[in-house]
Amino acid sequence: SEALAGLLAQVTQGAGGVGLILVVHRQTGSLALAGGVVGAVSIAAGIARPVQGHMIDRRGASALMALCGLVHPAAIIGVVGLAQAHAPGSTLIAVGMLAGLALPPVSTSMRVAWGLAIPETERTSAYSLVYLTQELSVLGGPLLLSALIALDDPQGALIVVAALAGLGTLSFAALLARRPRPKPRAAHSRTGSGVFADPGMRVLVGVASLVGAVIGALEVAAPTLATAHHAPAASGLLIASLAVGGIGGALVYGARRWAATPAARLLMLLAWMAVFVGLTIASTGLILVGVLLLATGVALNPTLTTISLLVDHHVATASAAEAFGWLSFGIAGGTGAASAVAGALTHAGHARTAFLVGTVAALSALLLAVWASSGDRKSTRL
Repeated sequence: SEALAGLLAQVTQGAGGVGLILVVHRQTGSLALAGGVVGAVSIAAGIARPVQGHMIDRRGASALMALCGLVHPAAIIGVVGLAQAHAPGSTLIAVGMLAGLALPPVSTSMRVAWGLAIPETERTSAYSLVYLTQELSVLGGPLLLSALIALDDPQGALIVVAALAGLGTLSFAALLARRPRPKPRAAHSRTGSGVFADPGMRVLVGVASLVGAVIGALEVAAPTLATAHHAPAASGLLIASLAVGGIGGALVYGARRWAATPAARLLMLLAWMAVFVGLTIASTGLILVGVLLLATGVALNPTLTTISLLVDHHVATASAAEAFGWLSFGIAGGTGAASAVAGALTHAGHARTAFLVGTVAALSALLLAVWASSGDRKSTRL
């Protein structure tokens, strides 16, 4: 039931950006302003994650989730109303920032709640389910929005999606409130207080940021390649193939117990990702690239799951939510930075540069993890 509520609560993570672009552009005629509003949501959400995590560590997730369940959909609906009223662009961006600050930290709350409630041997499955839920929301949200637009218009569709997200978040908050709060367990390894007291946590945030950069680069490469083939609609299918691979990877990864340590698994998964992202550089066909993105996605969710497992080894449980918030911050920051770099370097019709940016990010993540896992660097060892 928590997974289903969490699935609904995260629906705006996939549909919100698309819906806001459609609504703001339609009402104002400015694609730049529409992008600015969506960018404000994303930046504010990334900044808010560590703060939200700190609040969850101190007071639990239920009250914060309930607040987000009210504020986030209200802000999204507010952008719709203000755009229709032709409010100044600065006002739309400000309300968009509010929507981002109140984006429900569903994944963080799930990881903390389930991490406390289940033994360590079962956490691979639990954390895989967290990312599976998020991936399904990101994949299903735009499909739901499209179906609603077919029945009504973008404004009405986005309002319905926002309301559904609010309902899911409030339901999720109610379910969390019923959970007993177990006594936090000590981390396996830490050298002091605070999220970054153990240098290994800094490495994990760095790796997460570089994995986010892979995503950001591919999000630029996919529409660029599709446009070069005069099939812009295929860009959505290419990104969807990445998501489908992620869903399959999460199901397989969480379904079995692994003999290898999380650190060893992380190296193997990053190597897998680097290989298949690298192969896209020399690939020009849409079908072949779609297959390669599918294969890349197979490692994507397990990689993020494994990073979460390693957090348990480097951060005290009392600071787990804040630590997961920093991971989210790193992923969002890496995605945004790589999108900007790939967009600046990539010319229309030439997706190879964007694929190269993604490959460099994947290889950098692998090299950082290898360096941190080497036996003579115990201070940063994963």
